[in-house]
Amino acid sequence: MAGRLALVAGAGALVPRAISAARAAGWEVRVLALHPRDDLAAENPFPIRVSRPDQVLREIRKFKATHVCAVGGMHMSDRDRETLSEFAGAEKKQSQGDAKLSQLGSMLLKMLGIPFIGVHEIVSDLLAPEGIIGGVQPDEETLATARFALAKVRAAGELDLGQALVASGARIVALEDIGGTDALLARCSQLRQRGLIGDGQARIVLAKASKPGQPLHVDLPAIGPDTVTGAQALGAQAIVVETGRTLLIEREQIIARSDAAGIALIGIRPDDQ
Repeated sequence: MAGRLALVAGAGALVPRAISAARAAGWEVRVLALHPRDDLAAENPFPIRVSRPDQVLREIRKFKATHVCAVGGMHMSDRDRETLSEFAGAEKKQSQGDAKLSQLGSMLLKMLGIPFIGVHEIVSDLLAPEGIIGGVQPDEETLATARFALAKVRAAGELDLGQALVASGARIVALEDIGGTDALLARCSQLRQRGLIGDGQARIVLAKASKPGQPLHVDLPAIGPDTVTGAQALGAQAIVVETGRTLLIEREQIIARSDAAGIALIGIRPDDQ
């Protein structure tokens, strides 16, 4: 598949790994950076702003890209979202959710004849498998809570809300907001310190899943070693992720931390897949 790859770089450790993997596979890479990054200085990245989609597309065309890949965390303000939705031809200029923006961005590139590809098509071994990935073997109650939590976070995705939630037994404790998963875990840790969760027999589970209908090439949910550390601080018994649609960043470290923390790391495939 190798060709000319315009790589839109967000935040996180996956970006340099993706650049190296792409070059090793024969891609010619042009890095477009959403944020200043010292570790990408050798790439001479072209700085871009979401509020200037015309500039982004101009650089992609100038490079004569055959494919585009977005890698890493990306944070957009209301103004950025309004500008992008208007530029992509939305009926009304307004701040859109992540799923809608992904669809608009894909449509725009399709009109230009440039396909999006997912980072998992460049970096191998990123997508979560099915079954027990690491940590302890969960008991039936933990598995039941994991299935409940995964179903509920996917239901939240229908409303274009967050990609993560924390459940305690059959109760939803909190849903991810624009602050991200680390902030979600920190909030829930505070709830536990206040005695609002974690003082009974219910299992506490973090669930992460994509939004139904979400394309595979952009904004897939992801966990990393810090996710496990945050779940351990919360006192969670398990982390459940959607099989085949969740990225495991630094997989070996994730598994090692899950093993050390005694947290079950579970991949579950939803019934409708």
